[in-house]
Amino acid sequence: REVMEVIGSGKSILPYLDMPLQHISDSMLRRMRRGKGGESTKDLLRRLRREIPNLTLRTTFIAGMPGETEDDFKELCDFVEELRFERMGVFVYSPEEDTPAGEMPNQVPEEVARERAAALMEIQKQISLEQQEALVGTTVKVLVEGVSEETELLLQGRHQGQAPDIDGVTYINSGEASPGDVVDVEIEQAMDYDLV
Repeated sequence: REVMEVIGSGKSILPYLDMPLQHISDSMLRRMRRGKGGESTKDLLRRLRREIPNLTLRTTFIAGMPGETEDDFKELCDFVEELRFERMGVFVYSPEEDTPAGEMPNQVPEEVARERAAALMEIQKQISLEQQEALVGTTVKVLVEGVSEETELLLQGRHQGQAPDIDGVTYINSGEASPGDVVDVEIEQAMDYDLV
């Protein structure tokens, strides 16, 4: 509760949380030895959304863990559609020798695990694009990093919902700024993960 209040106040912490949830199905969370069940996790995330304005939620999931059923996977997809994470990654489970999961029964075939990961990322891609497009026409503060890695004709930076090395970037196509400057930019174009 105190952490939510501090983040929600917006005084010294950006409203960006990275919570690697791994899954949401109770049976999968038990197999993964996660401390909380799916419903309590959902309740926490809904509360975070209510109490922290402009919250950026990032998470990661694992697709194809041993024992993951079609129902477990559907529950995960439904959850992603409900919570609409701003940022999300999916790992394909791969068995490791001498690990508890590697010895579990009901191993999911690698092809099925890959298909599930791709399907989950396709859901997220659409959510991300919708969220990005909602920013077109708005003005956001961007921390300038310098010349774009794509072309010397653009600057590159990040708004508060874009973490370095894992999230998209904001390309700045007009004006002048130096690395470290925080500038107001008008969003003109949205891509799946990047902005212009």
